[in-house]
Amino acid sequence: MLKNCELCGKLFAHPARTLCEDCYGKVQESYEAVKEYLQKHPGASVAEVAQATETEVDTIYQFIREGRLSIIPKDVSLTCEICGAPITTGRICRKCRAELAQTAPKETQPGTKRLVDDSRVRYLDQMKRRR
Repeated sequence: MLKNCELCGKLFAHPARTLCEDCYGKVQESYEAVKEYLQKHPGASVAEVAQATETEVDTIYQFIREGRLSIIPKDVSLTCEICGAPITTGRICRKCRAELAQTAPKETQPGTKRLVDDSRVRYLDQMKRRR
């Protein structure tokens, strides 16, 4: 599927990514630099990390929201996007996540068995049956 890169606007083809290969590589380099800096300086602030690694503050917050960083800068203040409660990583708090899991339809809850005909891979199942 052809897409435009979210950062540079360049046209590229990838089934899941929203960044072209060049921008994805740059983001990965930034992530590695931030991760290494936080491992060496666990008490650093977001501004210190951004300055030392030459990474934008928004990018560092994106890494935190994605849950990619195991060590979080000391001054990070994130809030749940649903209720506004303070959180340390991700986008929603545990309470809201649990409520969402309870209200999800039964077919999408983990642990429930789905029928083969109800799956998204029906085409592959049909191909297997033909053989």
